[in-house]
Amino acid sequence: MTVDLVLKDGIFIENGLETIRSVAVEAGKIEGIYKHGEEPQHRDVIDCRGLYILPGIVDIHVHLRDLKQTDKEDFESGTMAAAAGGVTTVVDMPNSDPPVLDKKTLDEKIARARESRHVNVGFHAGIPHIIEDFDVQMLRDILGLKVFPHTPLDKDTKYDKNRIRDCMKLARASEIPLLFHPESPALRKIPRDMEEFFLSHSCESEVDSLQSFIDAKVEYEARLHVCHVSCAASARLVHKNRAEDSLTAEVTPHHLFLSGGDFSHEDGLAKMLPPLRSPYDNRMLLEALTKNCAIDCVATDHAPHKKWEKTAPFLKASSGIPGLETVLPVMLTEVFEKRMSWIDYLRVCSSAPARILGLESKGILAKGYDADIVLARIQEGTISGKEFYSKAKTTPFEGRRVLARPVTTIVGGNVVFRDGEFILGPGIAGMVPVNKS
Repeated sequence: MTVDLVLKDGIFIENGLETIRSVAVEAGKIEGIYKHGEEPQHRDVIDCRGLYILPGIVDIHVHLRDLKQTDKEDFESGTMAAAAGGVTTVVDMPNSDPPVLDKKTLDEKIARARESRHVNVGFHAGIPHIIEDFDVQMLRDILGLKVFPHTPLDKDTKYDKNRIRDCMKLARASEIPLLFHPESPALRKIPRDMEEFFLSHSCESEVDSLQSFIDAKVEYEARLHVCHVSCAASARLVHKNRAEDSLTAEVTPHHLFLSGGDFSHEDGLAKMLPPLRSPYDNRMLLEALTKNCAIDCVATDHAPHKKWEKTAPFLKASSGIPGLETVLPVMLTEVFEKRMSWIDYLRVCSSAPARILGLESKGILAKGYDADIVLARIQEGTISGKEFYSKAKTTPFEGRRVLARPVTTIVGGNVVFRDGEFILGPGIAGMVPVNKS
C-alpha cells in the first residue's frame, strides 16, 4: 500500500513516554503508527527528526468575530492564527455582532468560514429570549449552546432560576452541552472605579452563578460545561459535583499562569472577563487541571480587540485577549520544564476537549483518527504580539519566555502551515462546520 504522507522518525508520545515513531497519513486519516524502517510506501514524506509529533490542539472556546466585527478579527485571520499556533480545530462562540440566535446568522457564519478557513471550524449557538423560538434546524450544525448570564445575548433576558431551568431542558432535549459563563448579573452596569469593577466580577459572583447552574443540572440531568473557571473556590465546587460525562469545565492559560498583581491595570492590557485572580488561584487551578481532574481541559477564550481598545484606560478598555498563538508555547513549556506530564498535556489540550463536544475522530494520534497534527520543537524564545497572524497584537504574555514553537500544522492530512509560511490558501483544509462524529 502507498500512503499520501509519512511523518518520519519524529518524537512520539506513547504511554506518556517519548519514543521515535513515524505516522502514516492516508485520505485525511491516520493510517498507522510505525517503528523506524517499517513505514509503508508513500507519495510524500516529512523528516521529523528532532520534532515532536503531537495531536493538534482542539480549542472549544474562541471568538472569531467576523460579520460586523471584521475590523477585530475574521475567519481568515483567526484561523490563520490557529494554524500558526498549532490549533487544528476551533469552536466559535455566538456573542458576535449580530449574535447567533437564529439559523440565518449561523448560516452566514458557516458560509464565511467555508470560504476563508485554514483549520476546522465548529460553532456554538445562543438561546433566544423566547426559548420556544429556538430553531431546531440549527442543531445539525452546532456543537453546544452558550449562555452569558451577566450580559445576555438578548438584552431583555434575565437569568433567574426559571430561565436557567428552561435552558437546561433545551440542552437535554437537544442532546448537546449547555456552556455558560459563570457570573451573576451585575447590580451596576458601569463600574465607577477599579474596586467596583473587581467586586462586580468577584469569585463570589462566579461561585454563586456556578451553584445555580449545577442545581438545575442535577434536576434535569443535562450536560453542563463551565467556561473559563478562574477561582480556586469554583474549582472546588466543580470537583465536589464532579460528573465526567455531565459536568465538565475548562480553564484558560491566562488564568493558569497570570495573576492580577502582575499588572498595573493602567490600561486594558490584562483586562479580561473573568479577571485575573491571585497566585493562589493559579496554583489551585493548575492542581484542579492536572491532579484531581476537576477541570477537564484548556481553552483559550481567544477574544481579539483593536489596539486602541486595549490601550485605553482600564475602565474604558475592552475585555479579552488573543490566545490562539500563545497556548501551545505556554503549555508545552510546562511539559518541558517538568511541571506537567505528557499524559496531562495530551488530555487537556486535545483529547478531553474533543470528547466534551463529541468529536470522536479528533484529539488523538491513533489509527483511524483525523490527521490533525502539529509538529513542534524545543526552542527557547519569547512571545511577541507583533508576530501574531491574529489582527489582535496586544497580549499580557508579551515577552514571556517559552521553550516550544509549532513548526508545521497539518489539518485533515493537508500541510497548512510550515516553517513560518502558509502552504495552502484559505478554504481548502479543514471542515466547516465541524459536527459530532
